[in-house]
Amino acid sequence: MHIIPVIDLMHGQVVQAIQGQRQSYRAIQSQLTESHALLDVVTAILQVYPFDCVYIADLNAITGDSTLVNHRAHIAEAILAFPHITWWVDAGLTSTAALTPWLDDAIRPILASESLPDLQTYQQLREMAANSVLSLDYFQDGFHGPECLQTDHALWSQPSIVMSLPKVGANLGPDLHRLQSLKQKTGASLYAAGGVRHMADIQALAQTGADGVLIASALHQKNITAADLHSLQP
Repeated sequence: MHIIPVIDLMHGQVVQAIQGQRQSYRAIQSQLTESHALLDVVTAILQVYPFDCVYIADLNAITGDSTLVNHRAHIAEAILAFPHITWWVDAGLTSTAALTPWLDDAIRPILASESLPDLQTYQQLREMAANSVLSLDYFQDGFHGPECLQTDHALWSQPSIVMSLPKVGANLGPDLHRLQSLKQKTGASLYAAGGVRHMADIQALAQTGADGVLIASALHQKNITAADLHSLQP
């Protein structure tokens, strides 16, 4: 089971994500560090466990607000500071031009379905960044993105992420039914994102067939510990 910690960046600081309601995000309250700075938070996370990968959601970029500066410079600093880490970065990519600044050997760009205008754009992005990762984004009202991406698993990356935004930071548990349904229908390599509260949730996701899990709140609240994470290793 591959575990990836998630960091949400907004206005230059790490914030607490709650149910995809981005206008309500506030600076993170972590038991691992009092700092809201990216490098400090990454350092604190790595003191818990030697993760090989970190997922970053650049919320300034995801909003599509051209008046907001993205966090490319912050992430470049993190790449230099932690050269052994692979960075999965969601920058709300909507075009090949938007992807260009994020092409870096240390970065796996996230192709978030909610940001994709159409299938052609997705295919162009996949061709430009073969290591990119598709995120299938589900909100309260259902799937957001080109419908064919939800139904045609031949288009999916390996792995792909099943992102359940209403579950994020809500202490409600993961969407086991959706993950299990998609896994049974496709057999694809799937990473679950949203709702993990503790090790029991990770174990439940493993039983549904998840190949990886993205976590945030449970890590910062110390509901998932170093001992828990080491217990997942074969």
